[in-house]
Amino acid sequence: MAVIDIEYGREILEESGYQGYSKNEGQEVLELEMVLQNASYGHEYALQELTEAKDLFQKEDLLSKIENYKRAYFMARRYLKKNNPDRLKQIESELLEQKNRVFGTYHA
Repeated sequence: MAVIDIEYGREILEESGYQGYSKNEGQEVLELEMVLQNASYGHEYALQELTEAKDLFQKEDLLSKIENYKRAYFMARRYLKKNNPDRLKQIESELLEQKNRVFGTYHA
């Protein structure tokens, strides 16, 4: 079972008072990029596991993970789109290319 922890990403995005980039802009951009990448890959792995899951509780857990990955991805995407749309476009292009190579098919 592939596990990708996104707790740090969720904390970054859900922190009260997060208003975008600060003096540590470079670090924040990297963290947001990591959230996008981890959430994207976590989503794909969880979908694969879901197709093989037989236990109802396991399926419910995976559906919850999928929802959390989607939420983290789109929250990070929203901040990057607002503050650095060119970098977002580049990251998403790279992600699609990587996922196509790794998974053959993928869920955008």
